[in-house]
Amino acid sequence: MSYQYSNLTGAIADKNCPLRGYLDHRFPNLKPVQADYRASAGTLLVEGNGASPGTVGAAFDYLLRFTLDPAYLPQTAIIAEPIFNRPNYLDAVTELAELAGHAHTRPLSEHTFTTAARASWALALCTELYRNPFVLPTSPLADPLRTGTFTVDTLLGLASADAVAQLRSLYTLAVTELAEILSAAPKRVTLGPTFAASLHCGADADLIVDGVLVELKTRLGSLNRKTGQRSDSLSLADIYQVIGYVLFDTTDTFAIHTVALYSARYGALHRWPLQQLLDTLAGAPVDLAAERATVSALLGAPKVPVEPR
Repeated sequence: MSYQYSNLTGAIADKNCPLRGYLDHRFPNLKPVQADYRASAGTLLVEGNGASPGTVGAAFDYLLRFTLDPAYLPQTAIIAEPIFNRPNYLDAVTELAELAGHAHTRPLSEHTFTTAARASWALALCTELYRNPFVLPTSPLADPLRTGTFTVDTLLGLASADAVAQLRSLYTLAVTELAEILSAAPKRVTLGPTFAASLHCGADADLIVDGVLVELKTRLGSLNRKTGQRSDSLSLADIYQVIGYVLFDTTDTFAIHTVALYSARYGALHRWPLQQLLDTLAGAPVDLAAERATVSALLGAPKVPVEPR
C-alpha cells in the first residue's frame, strides 16, 4: 500500500492511516503512562491572554532554541521565501534571528529579552505562513507584505504587549525548570531535528540534547467548568508524536535514550527512559531496531538488513 500522508501529525490524526493503525496495534497500553503524567502535572502557572496561542507556542519554542544556540537559523522561516516573494526577505529573517539570538545572553536584561521575544514572534509568524500559506489573508504579516513595509522594525512591532508579557512568564519559568538543559554545556544539541524517515513522511521535533528528545507544549489544558480550574493531560497524539520521532530515526542518528515533554504553562518536565516507555506502551519488551525497520517499510523506504540490539 502506498503511503499517502505528507506529515506525521496528519498520519496520527487519521485512524484509517496505515501508520496510525500500526501504532494503535503495537503500542496500545497508553493508560499507565497517561496516569503517571496526570499525577505529576501540577497546576496551571501561566494563564493565556489575548495573544494567539499558536503563535505564542512557536515563539516560545524559538526563544528556547536561541537560548541554546545564538547562531541558530530557523530553516522553516528561511525556506518560506518563495511564499513571501520579497527581495529583502532573507535579510530581514537573518537580522531577526540575530536579534533573537540575544536570548543566549547572561545576564539577560529586560530590554534584550523584549527584543528577542519580538524577533521570535515575527519568526513564528513567518513559520506559520510556511506551514499553512492559506492563513495569509488573516496573518499580521499580510499588511506589511501588501504595503511593502516588510522591514525588521515593522516586524518587531507585530508582537502585542500581551504576547511579550506571556512569553516573559513562560520563559522565566522555563529557565528554572529546564535549567539542566538550558544552563549546562551539552555535548550535542540539535534544534528542529528531522529524521531519516522524514523523507517519506514529514516530521521535525523541537530539540534533542545529548540523546534526550524534548517536545515543548504550551497548551492551557482542559477546563473543568464546575471548578473553573484547568488541568494538563497527555493525549494519544502526544504519545504517538514522540515515539513517532524515535521510530523515524531509523538510522539511530541521534542515539535517543530518553523522551521528555515540557508542559510550559505548568512548568512541568516529564521524562521517560526510552526503552522503558516503549516496553510499557507495548506491554512487552520492544526491539527498537526491528520496529524502526517496520515503520521504514510501512513508509515505503527501501528495505535494509536489521540486526536486533
